[in-house]
Amino acid sequence: MFYNATRGFGVASFMLLYPLYLLSIGYTTSDIGLFATLGAIPVVLLIPLFGYLVDNGFSREVLFSSGVFLSLALILPTLFPTYPVLILSYTLLNTSMYTWMPSRTKIIAYLVPATMLGRVYALFIIPFNSARTATPLVLSRLTYIGYDKLMLTIGTLLLVTSTLLYMLLRVKVEEPVSKSFHVSGLAENYRNLFTFFGKSALPLVLFVSLDSFAWRLWFPLLNAYFKQYRGFGDTQIGDYMTLQSLAMLIASYTAGSITDKLRPVRSLAIYEVLGVLGVAALQLNPPYTFIAAIILGFSIAFWVTAYNSLLTILYGYGVIGRLRALTDTTRSIASIPAPQIGGYLLLLSPVLPFAVSATAMLLAIVPIAMVREERSGEEGLGGRGSGYVVGTA
Repeated sequence: MFYNATRGFGVASFMLLYPLYLLSIGYTTSDIGLFATLGAIPVVLLIPLFGYLVDNGFSREVLFSSGVFLSLALILPTLFPTYPVLILSYTLLNTSMYTWMPSRTKIIAYLVPATMLGRVYALFIIPFNSARTATPLVLSRLTYIGYDKLMLTIGTLLLVTSTLLYMLLRVKVEEPVSKSFHVSGLAENYRNLFTFFGKSALPLVLFVSLDSFAWRLWFPLLNAYFKQYRGFGDTQIGDYMTLQSLAMLIASYTAGSITDKLRPVRSLAIYEVLGVLGVAALQLNPPYTFIAAIILGFSIAFWVTAYNSLLTILYGYGVIGRLRALTDTTRSIASIPAPQIGGYLLLLSPVLPFAVSATAMLLAIVPIAMVREERSGEEGLGGRGSGYVVGTA
């Protein structure tokens, strides 16, 4: 719970401060799109490595590395504001995200039955979103200190905290290292990344591809877009982020309960519809723009609970690292060009990236509707889980 809170604080700090820091040193929103695109490329090569480590008994270490990557994403650009380091910061942020999700999922899945996954993931998102709610509200009123000074201070604090939490996690969570762990197995993991789960995974792969591309067209650029194109001040941007996180916090447990009742596939369809409505509301003028923060917060709450529950139910925790490597690599590849494309579309029309995004979200509903969850008895998460077939949800 405390690890989730710490991470929420760090992610919110980066999302608020880093785009504004880049604008303050002379870059534009379109430039930020290019940084985000270039920074995403190396992550594709790293995801299978961390997925393999998670499956073989190193989820605690991968979780720790996630915190280190996030802290360095904030520290390094303030010390070395050069072009390569500014790109590297996005690489570290993305790597932090893709190492956090499978390692946390594996640790939770050790202890939680499948019938409660939606509610438990929702419970764990509460401290994360609580920290994300308070952080931009406070930091946006402290930016007079300097974006770089705030980033350096927060990054250092995260590094120290992550180290202490890892030491505690080593004591609290026992995890055996797989006897089959070896370098040749890692190489096989890379070779089999897109074949291990067979053709039945294609609907899920297509869904995450369309979804990731749609959101990445504008999400990494949003704060810079608000400042450069809409004239928002730092406090308005902070208030928007706070309201969105508050909406996520309020909706998280409800979304988890709905996911457990409707099943994850239907919840993911709800998530996409809410995303379309939120993107449309972003075009409204203040104060009505903040309606988008509420809708998008609800949408993300559905994504977190439904997506994590779906992946764990489909195959069980024994291969969660490989399954996350498959879907996360797919998401990463699909999203690589999206921020730069979004930046170019902004130059043509400030509305265009959001219109393209909404269209892709609607298209993503089609493949997810082809996924039907099936369980094989009550083996829960102790075995392979259930698998899934193509059909109607």
